[in-house]
Amino acid sequence: MKKISLFIAAVLMLIAFSHSYGIDRKLLNKAGLQEIKQEAPDFILAAGNQTISLKGYTGRVVVLHFWATWCKPCREEFPLFEKMYQSFNDKSVVFLPIAIDAKATQTEIDAVAKEFGANFPVFLATSGNVTDKYWTWGVPVTYFIDKKGWIISRALGQRKWDSPEVMSLIESLLAD
Repeated sequence: MKKISLFIAAVLMLIAFSHSYGIDRKLLNKAGLQEIKQEAPDFILAAGNQTISLKGYTGRVVVLHFWATWCKPCREEFPLFEKMYQSFNDKSVVFLPIAIDAKATQTEIDAVAKEFGANFPVFLATSGNVTDKYWTWGVPVTYFIDKKGWIISRALGQRKWDSPEVMSLIESLLAD
């Protein structure tokens, strides 16, 4: 009886602590994204007169993108992010582009993002603790976080963000 109880407890723990999602790995491969299955660490950023946190976006798909004003690939992919943003602007997708520039001000990164063609808000890593949670060796780096707050995938380097493969991935995250 004790063995059965231990077995049932172990199965219940596996169910309680596991996270499953319906992402087709083929979507990740076609989009050139690395599969990751881990809970997304929460972070805080100052955004004007308010503070935002990742936990505040639970229930929405989050595209977390690290970039820098001096990064040529970042500059080249910003118009593609704008297309992706426009495609999903009215849906439950949040875009969080975070500049890692150590000496830039919010005004400076806003101006550079506009120059790059962005109509979405951008954030500055030094305005919070995001780099403590998502350390990266370089930019650009992009994470896709599902509605339950789990990192599904990561892209190291530049991508074609308006591609049908990426759009399909986001649609599948919205449907999950």
